Amino acid sequence: MRTISAWWCALVLVGLGACGEGQPPAPPPKPRAEVKAAPETKAGPTAESRAELYLQAKERLAALLPEDKDGPKRLVAELGPGLREIADNAADAPLRANASLLLGTLHERAGDRRTAISFYRQTLALLPNEIEPRRVLALALAGDGQYAAAIPEQEAVVKDDPDDLEAWLLLGELNVKADKPDDATKAYAAYEMRRRGLIDGLTLQNKDGTYVMPVDQRAACARALIPARDNGTALALLYALKREPDPVVRQALAEAMGTQRLTGYKAPLTDMAAREAHPEAKAAMLWAVQEIERDPLESRPGPVPVEGTGPKGQGAGDMVDGAGAKGQGANDLAQGAGAKGQDATGRAVTGPDAKGPDAKAGQQAAAKADPGAGAPTTPR
Repeated sequence: MRTISAWWCALVLVGLGACGEGQPPAPPPKPRAEVKAAPETKAGPTAESRAELYLQAKERLAALLPEDKDGPKRLVAELGPGLREIADNAADAPLRANASLLLGTLHERAGDRRTAISFYRQTLALLPNEIEPRRVLALALAGDGQYAAAIPEQEAVVKDDPDDLEAWLLLGELNVKADKPDDATKAYAAYEMRRRGLIDGLTLQNKDGTYVMPVDQRAACARALIPARDNGTALALLYALKREPDPVVRQALAEAMGTQRLTGYKAPLTDMAAREAHPEAKAAMLWAVQEIERDPLESRPGPVPVEGTGPKGQGAGDMVDGAGAKGQGANDLAQGAGAKGQDATGRAVTGPDAKGPDAKAGQQAAAKADPGAGAPTTPR
């Protein structure tokens, strides 16, 4: 028995040695873990792509037809996220401001004035030294019934351009609606002082018959008088037209009359156009006659302003389409048309297109020199 046991033990040992030198068998290899490729990182928007997106959005808003009532809301849904990204993240402050301004315009046209006001305030915060965001904000606040809040913004507007008669009329109306009659009286008095000063600048002559103001300033005075649709201003414009020797100023006078569209202008303009030799001045007179025939207006001389009306019986809210300064009415402005370089589609506050770094110049657009809505223009 002892021999058999020893033999069996030796056999077991030999078997174990054959299987691995006395070591237990190695476990099977683990399957190789699948190596996942790192996700590709997408490059963020560039300054150029953001500027291009802004310009495309502006063009799409400009292309909206008046009968497309749902267009503004549709554009808010489609363009809003991209414009918000620009307004929040673009490195270029003017581009951010213009994106905010365009967002405000979109929301205002879509009927959401409160959201529009928040974007206008963001625009102003980005460019606190620009006057145009204040102008737009004042109009939006007034349209929302926030008259007291609109007054400081409008005061900044008239301080920036004291000869802006339309702005003085609106300031007076805001004070009336905010129940500040004394401040309203002061605003209307300032309007009247500026109106008379503009008439003097247009008509005053030295003893030798030469004009006190140069040609370009007389033309600017004529256009600045557009909001004053009273009989006194109308007579002053007619007086100036009959005596003005320079065709550039005669053209500006005709453009102002055509923008006002007062019926009393038609016969004198027709007579002057028949005798006018300068082609641009003649074209402006004929255009003015056509505008009067298209939509004639009667002048409304009246008493001292009362409850929402301005000097000579008209207030900023009374101005009809095309009767305001630079060819637009106050009602157009309250709906987002803007003034002095802000158009209805985007109202760029720092340049004509606000394309990235190109917008940094901070230049005011030159609507202040525009001859009026649809008036024929000639480079000078």
